[in-house]
Amino acid sequence: MVAIQLALLLALTGVIVWAGESAMVSLRHLYLLPTLWAAFASGTSGGCLAGLVAGFLQAPLVLPGIERSGLDPGALDRLVTLATPLASGWVVGRLRDQSRARAVRLGALLEIQRELAREEPLYRRLEDVAERTRTALGALRVGLVLGTGDSPAVASAPVGAGLDNRSAAAWTLRGGGAVTSRDLASDPRFQLEEPPGPAPRPALVLPLESGAGAVGALALEWRGDLTAATRAAAHEIAMHLALGIENARLTLRQRRFAVELEDKVAAATRRLLELDRAKSEFLSVVSHELRTPLTALQGFSELLLSRTVPPEQARRFIGHIHSEAERLGRIVTELLDLSRIEAGRPEALRREPVDMGDMVERNLEIFAQSNPRHRFRWRPGENLPPIVADRDALDRMLTNLLSNAVKYAPRGGDVTVSAGPAPGPDRMMEISVEDQGVGIPAEALPRIFDKYVRVPDPETIGARGLGLGLAVVKALAEAHGGWVEVESRAGVGSRFRVLMPL
Repeated sequence: MVAIQLALLLALTGVIVWAGESAMVSLRHLYLLPTLWAAFASGTSGGCLAGLVAGFLQAPLVLPGIERSGLDPGALDRLVTLATPLASGWVVGRLRDQSRARAVRLGALLEIQRELAREEPLYRRLEDVAERTRTALGALRVGLVLGTGDSPAVASAPVGAGLDNRSAAAWTLRGGGAVTSRDLASDPRFQLEEPPGPAPRPALVLPLESGAGAVGALALEWRGDLTAATRAAAHEIAMHLALGIENARLTLRQRRFAVELEDKVAAATRRLLELDRAKSEFLSVVSHELRTPLTALQGFSELLLSRTVPPEQARRFIGHIHSEAERLGRIVTELLDLSRIEAGRPEALRREPVDMGDMVERNLEIFAQSNPRHRFRWRPGENLPPIVADRDALDRMLTNLLSNAVKYAPRGGDVTVSAGPAPGPDRMMEISVEDQGVGIPAEALPRIFDKYVRVPDPETIGARGLGLGLAVVKALAEAHGGWVEVESRAGVGSRFRVLMPL
């Protein structure tokens, strides 16, 4: 491209020589046009070359006149004309080179932003970012370290470099700040094992500072001198890199948060649907459970009112009425417990020393009379101490666990109750109820203490209940400062453990 401008300069010189010395005065400023063209087209090198050629071509035409007339005003004007193409070529070429370098850096920054915006793990994009940074700054080597902890992500251009704890980058990450070194091999701050080379290795390490703090470091190494313009460009790219990396991390975090939020909303929606379905089933079960004792109460009371029955039969009818009334009272108690649990009201406890042995034996005797297919066993621990608790709440917990054991073991079998101090320094009483029933599938275990939950099983499909017993046990245990656990295997049986402070 410069050859065209040089040809124009030769042609212009030929015209001036042919026209004579008078043409020199009017045409001398035309030497600027090819020089500026070369500067715009080829930068500083092209502009300076064209300016030198223009000066050499003008010298035979200008210098003889200066020799004849001396340094008069006209001679000074000719000297200025002689030097103007070179000065103009250098200035315009340098401006062109700076603007071109600026455009290259802006293009590289755009590419870096595109790389950081890709939807893949951030560490996979760092190699491309390091290569684009090296190209934009004309560096020999570039290292990019992301993270300031024990295991930061490292990328380099050319690929293959790692992070040495004795390097300038590690020094910056440890809080040493930016590093400018004329020669890394001889810099006393870093103990590198590489021997000094024939030429110095200037380097620049910049911390990547974002608004939220340091996110890593950018290490650059050049061949030759490190100019002020290059340092300024490196600082600019480091600033953009820090912001881009922080934005990429925030974007990834926002995407993860959006996915987690979507999963939680979906889970909450499913849970609401399950609760809605469970409440519908609950209302159906409550209606059935209330209707059964009410029907018995109404029927036996009508028989006693409408006809005369023998005393023995009347006594039997009254016994049925009493047992159904007790059953109705238990249902109402569970409903009241449910209302209190859902309202978040704590259980009003009346703590007193309770003999666990006496309470367990009494309940086992009652259950044994009404469930002859089951064998009830009581295994008290040695020196069973009394427990300070609400007697009524403790009785309801034990009754619910025994009722569950009987209900979900329709084939009969052993129901074993044990109690004693739990191992550990917390002074807890452990009460366990174990059955040989249908068991609970593993996937259902996390929700069996929820309200309205009943685990379906073909053998227990006709079992009565509101799905509230275990929820009441859990609430009463927690009101005492304890908790309830379960171990179960489908087809083998279940073991419920209640732990309460002594």
